[in-house]
Amino acid sequence: MENPDILEHLLKVESEAAALARDAETEAERRKVEAEKQNRQRYEETYAQEVSALEERYKADMSAVKEAYKQQLDEFTASLDAMKTDKEQFNRLLEGFLFEDASGGKKG
Repeated sequence: MENPDILEHLLKVESEAAALARDAETEAERRKVEAEKQNRQRYEETYAQEVSALEERYKADMSAVKEAYKQQLDEFTASLDAMKTDKEQFNRLLEGFLFEDASGGKKG
C-alpha cells in the first residue's frame, strides 16, 4: 500500500506549493503597493519642489518687469516734464484749426 502514501505525499507537496504561490502573490502585491506609494511620494515631493522653484522665478521676473516698467514710466514722465510748453503758440494753432474756414479766412 505504498501508492496511497505516495498520493498523500504528492497532495501534501501540491498543497504546500499552492500555499507558497499564494504567499508569493501576496508578497508581490504588498511590494507593488509599497513601491507605488513610494513613487507617488517622490513624485509629489519633486512636483512641490518644481512648483516652488517656478513660483519663485515668477515672482522674481514679475518684480523685475514691474521695476523696469516703473523706471520707463518715470523716464517718460521726466521727459514730458522737461519739454518746454508754449501755450500761446498752441492756442494760436488751435484757433487756426477751429475758427478758419477752408479758404483761409476767419469764420464767423
